[in-house]
Amino acid sequence: MRRRTASGQPAAAQPAGPKEKNGPELPKQKEDPFKADIERLGSIPIAPSESAAPISLQQQVSSVSRQESTVAHSPAAIFVITQEMIRRSSATTLPELFRMVPGLDVARVDSSRWAISSRGFNNRLTDKLLVQIDGSTVYNPIFSGVFWEIQDLLLQDIERIEVIRGPGATLWGQNAVNGIINVITKRTQDTQGSLLVGGGGTQAQGMTGFRHGGKLGDDLTYRVWGKWNQAGAFFAPAGNAPFDDWRQGRAGFRFDWLATCQDTVTFQGDFLRGDYGRSDINKFALAPPFVTNLTGDDRTFAGNLLGRWRHEVGERSDWTLLAYYDHFDRQITSGLAAFRYDIFDVDFVQQFPLTARQQLIYGLGYRNVGINFQGSTFDNNFNLSSAERNVNYYSAFVQDEFTLVKDRLFFTAGCKFLENGFSGFEYQPSGRFLWTPDERHSVWTAVSRAVRTPSLLDQNLSVAAGPPSFPPGLGGAPLFPKTVGNRGVISEDLVAYEMDFRAQASESFSWDLALFYNVYDNLVTFRPGAKPVAGPVAGTFVFPLNAENGLNAEGYGGELAATWKLSETWRLYGNYSFLQLNVHRAEGLPASAEIAERRSPRHQIYLQSSWDICRNVEFDLYGRYVDAVPGFFVPTYFSLDVRLAWRPRPNLELSVLGQSLLQSNHTEIGTAPPATFPLIQVPRGVYAMLTYRW
Repeated sequence: MRRRTASGQPAAAQPAGPKEKNGPELPKQKEDPFKADIERLGSIPIAPSESAAPISLQQQVSSVSRQESTVAHSPAAIFVITQEMIRRSSATTLPELFRMVPGLDVARVDSSRWAISSRGFNNRLTDKLLVQIDGSTVYNPIFSGVFWEIQDLLLQDIERIEVIRGPGATLWGQNAVNGIINVITKRTQDTQGSLLVGGGGTQAQGMTGFRHGGKLGDDLTYRVWGKWNQAGAFFAPAGNAPFDDWRQGRAGFRFDWLATCQDTVTFQGDFLRGDYGRSDINKFALAPPFVTNLTGDDRTFAGNLLGRWRHEVGERSDWTLLAYYDHFDRQITSGLAAFRYDIFDVDFVQQFPLTARQQLIYGLGYRNVGINFQGSTFDNNFNLSSAERNVNYYSAFVQDEFTLVKDRLFFTAGCKFLENGFSGFEYQPSGRFLWTPDERHSVWTAVSRAVRTPSLLDQNLSVAAGPPSFPPGLGGAPLFPKTVGNRGVISEDLVAYEMDFRAQASESFSWDLALFYNVYDNLVTFRPGAKPVAGPVAGTFVFPLNAENGLNAEGYGGELAATWKLSETWRLYGNYSFLQLNVHRAEGLPASAEIAERRSPRHQIYLQSSWDICRNVEFDLYGRYVDAVPGFFVPTYFSLDVRLAWRPRPNLELSVLGQSLLQSNHTEIGTAPPATFPLIQVPRGVYAMLTYRW
């Protein structure tokens, strides 16, 4: 029978050896028992050979088909970030880890905010990337994106992160358009004992985390954890006063219960409180001087609860019932806006063999989303309007995998069906062929359809979008441009054509080449109104920019990644990404509507060297090249990070890290309305970290 994690994922392979009751298998040890126990509790691999190659064909994955598989048998462009890769990275936050993934554009907006996209269309409000943490979807329904600043996990508790470039909507639903990020945390059985993390430096001024795991019985284990971050402001090249410093605390818990040999139950939750510095430039007043700047803190409270019950029927048959509740509440500075949303989601998924050569998986789901958005109070909702929605989503999917030639050729077909209050009925089919001529090579090709359902921003909100002009035809009265939501906006549509070649050329060298061609329809943009309308105050006028599905686009490119293990102590990894976007506007739209095609870098290169100087000293280098992004006025830049770590004992690690060392400051992305932050540059940073387990 397959052994799976309590998070619903298959358990990582363990070397042969004695087992702890209801826990992971332990490798054979010749050292004293006390030292072996410390290493087990810490769950840190020590031997250099345990640092898995990022694209090894035998790496475990589950996001592609919602069942146990490997990279070699997954017909999707998938990349796995393992815990060892996390430990040896220079990252202090979750978004920084994604810089190593080919095809992802990871740009820092300011000290706390990020813009992350897959295969184009990057922005602070990126809306085509589905992100999940232990099965719960963390995108928000206001703009269909992710507030990355609040996804602040204890990095040591992550088992792995699976990143899919390209659509995965057949299994995962709406918003899985250009990619999926699936964060999988460790079982509580694997986090027994205590952990203390602490450090600080020039920008990441204070970082501390604590976790304790224990047992409440032979079959019930738990962990509790907490984390606190404090970061300084970044550099404002225009001479603005620093504003983007932030502080955040988060705490959580998890219980894993092995109820029977076939049943595993998980219950977990976490809670967050944070203050994030913010400055909004060019917010608009209805009286002279008509423009004002708002500076202060965004204050956020968020929390979630998740329960999962997994039952294994047989070797190839099981079902999972998952339910979660997510609450988010944010107060934006100076009365600009206040909003909250509550999400309740329940999903049932079952898989079983139809025949010896067919594996069927299907699922049913229900989601309720309640949104309350209070617009700007200082101007009676002129800068941001108010809106309230309660939306239900009903979904079902089915997918069948056919083995055409045993162990060699496979065909997978499926479709997701969705009924929702934003866009009505949607369908998202896919078909995938996988050929594995031998254990060292695999080739796959796929055709998929995915949709991004409309958000509150698309259908309901009105946002002041620029400083006023004073056209002569209005007698010198101010004319304010303003985007206006449209309940007639429908889902954005993608049809993707993909192909991938993978090879484990030798025990020490592997590579992966993914190619894609994407066709987008019904992309949302804003059409200028026919004429100005009277504003909310006498003597003012508004020029409406009405939301519509007025753009089409094509995107094509490729991503090449390779890993080379030169010796037991030295490993190299690198990737190159190419992207070309062509956006086409409908008749009557201005040329500026095509700006999205110039807001993602065409070329990106990532290189990493990991060297074990000796058994307890590690040295890592990370270099990045990012092409110019003219749509955000970002020039080409190079970035270099470095990590030096010393492990005097198996349970103690001291590290010094440097980020962006090649220049004092550099720009990674601009902002686009309605996120009108001033331009911020990422400064050079140096900090130290201590990790202790007992």
